[in-house]
Amino acid sequence: MKQLEIGCYPAPVTPFSEKGDLMLDAFAEILRWHIASGAKGFLIAGDNGENWALSNDELRQVTEVAMREAKGRPIYVGAWAITEREAIERGQAAAEGGAYGLCIKPQHYVHAFAKAATADVVGRFEAMAKAVPLPVMVYNSPNRNNVSITHEQLSAILDVCPAEALKDNNYDLQHQTENCLLFHDKINILVSYSFFSLTGLLLGARGVIGSPFEYFGNPDRIFEFQNMAEQERRDLMQMAIDIKQVNSYLGVVPAPYKAGLNMIGLPAGYTRDPVRPLTDEEQAKLRAVLVKWGAPVVYAAPVRAAE
Repeated sequence: MKQLEIGCYPAPVTPFSEKGDLMLDAFAEILRWHIASGAKGFLIAGDNGENWALSNDELRQVTEVAMREAKGRPIYVGAWAITEREAIERGQAAAEGGAYGLCIKPQHYVHAFAKAATADVVGRFEAMAKAVPLPVMVYNSPNRNNVSITHEQLSAILDVCPAEALKDNNYDLQHQTENCLLFHDKINILVSYSFFSLTGLLLGARGVIGSPFEYFGNPDRIFEFQNMAEQERRDLMQMAIDIKQVNSYLGVVPAPYKAGLNMIGLPAGYTRDPVRPLTDEEQAKLRAVLVKWGAPVVYAAPVRAAE
């Protein structure tokens, strides 16, 4: 197993103008901000990156920008779709853009209304690996797919594709804990739910994907947890809970995250259909939480002027 550098691997947003145009300069600016904050690599065009709203050509373009800005950091590109053919085409578009690796998750729809069959789940990863032989980040996202990759399925996936990282977005602490116990020496585990990240890191996870601490320009703060005073730990986790909850309740991913980034002066832009932007009232609630915890809020407006 190739070990990733321990740290934060953000899943940045893809900025769009109010008219829906892709804003590549703004995307590059956001990547540079993450890098200045200590990002060790990226998952681009994921859920935060509105994968479903990007054409294959746009996926290639954002990959090119990310690879240029990353300067050697690993860039995993979201490459999933309902059908195998579409998923492979998206993987090929990412490869044309120079992607370091692909981020793959089980196919939607087929498993949303029935128990996932191991052959179907593992078969998708095997087909992608044969068609686009790049390093793979396995994305376990039951809140999006309605199916969680089981330990048995993950073990089988490791046998059929070059999986080197796991983004585990299962909100079950036991599942995440068992993943760390079973696979810490077989795949780079990147936990992605802030309430559980401490457990994962203590059990061998290599890093985190997505964190409330990004708003403060110090996503690696979670790695300082053991050296903090008890009250500082409590405050840190309460801040994480407050921000995570307000982001979860105000809108569909990534609308709240984009709104928050805009508030701290980054050109996160607007969402694309079917994700609606936050209302003025929702933005006010998010702004209040960010101000409460000392985020560098500078803008109340939705976004800066479109390109």
